[in-house]
Amino acid sequence: MATFGLITASALAFFLSFVFTPLVRGIAVRWKICEKPNGRTNRDIAHIGGVAIIGAILFTLIPVFLLYLPDDPMNRAFVPILVASGFLTFFLGIIDDLRSLHYLYKLFFQIVVSICVSAGGLLLLEHVGITNLSMPAAVVAFCAAAVWMLGITTSFNLIDGIDGLSSGLALIAAGAFGAAGHLYGQPIVVALSLVLAGAVLAFLRYNFPPAKILMGDSGSLFLGLIFGIISLLLIVPGKDIFFRAAGSVIILSIPLLDTGLAFSRRLATDTPVFKADLFHLHHILLYRFRSAVKVDLFLWGLALVFGLLGILTMRGNLLPLILAVALQVILFTLALRRMIRFELKSETAEEILKSNGINAARMLPRRN
Repeated sequence: MATFGLITASALAFFLSFVFTPLVRGIAVRWKICEKPNGRTNRDIAHIGGVAIIGAILFTLIPVFLLYLPDDPMNRAFVPILVASGFLTFFLGIIDDLRSLHYLYKLFFQIVVSICVSAGGLLLLEHVGITNLSMPAAVVAFCAAAVWMLGITTSFNLIDGIDGLSSGLALIAAGAFGAAGHLYGQPIVVALSLVLAGAVLAFLRYNFPPAKILMGDSGSLFLGLIFGIISLLLIVPGKDIFFRAAGSVIILSIPLLDTGLAFSRRLATDTPVFKADLFHLHHILLYRFRSAVKVDLFLWGLALVFGLLGILTMRGNLLPLILAVALQVILFTLALRRMIRFELKSETAEEILKSNGINAARMLPRRN
């Protein structure tokens, strides 16, 4: 795909997202589809911004696939996977945004989507002749892909806890995956990454603290889905699988670390693992920095470091991989210890959360 086509696609996604986001916000306000008082925020704010992001991405990808990308087997296999899984994920997210699904129902549907993407992807890749796996290898590939898709969609959903954070992380990850796609000569990865980057950059204009609109579950789940698919597309050619897979995990370190820390902390403190709370990594940093902007900049900075290390790892270098793993272990250890020992008066925590537009009434335990 020519450079002009890539720039045009990214610019179109930016323009559409820039136009769609205030339109979606206006519709949400007019139809009273705004965050409920017992939700994530204490503000009466639209929380279906994912509709704008998804609309911008899909309307941009239509001309990209028709005019720019070559008609090869990879693209023919990818389109139905994206359309089907994207619709299922959007459907799940928008229902959760409007009706607040019980976490078990939500988890069930996330598992269904992960299975569909993994099984459908393998079948289509076999059908178009890209892969030819034995039954044991196909089972292993299916299980690994399903677990990965579930993990990354969940991670992006959970990291969307303060204004702007998930949008910024998605922008950085998209840039890193775009560079990786260029490195390996995979135009479909480059195109998808740059289109996503353009859409979330425009959305960040409205989502930066203090946010005028939230992406909601429809947006965060869809972003996780796209990154899961992008990383799998990088692995499909079957060359340098170890470095490509490791690089993908490194690029997405921040959301994955946050999810791992959340579940580890709950297990260590004998708390229900699926119970929502306000002690994620970004919340702990918020209690320290007292500013969502500072937390965003701090985590975006770490994401940039991991993004660079991930790209270097995909070049087949062991040193950046070792450095990334060491940094992950240090961050995980220090953060988990801080989370387990965390002490802060409820009144102080509530004041910090309230000043950053977060509702603490139902999820913050009383600590005196």
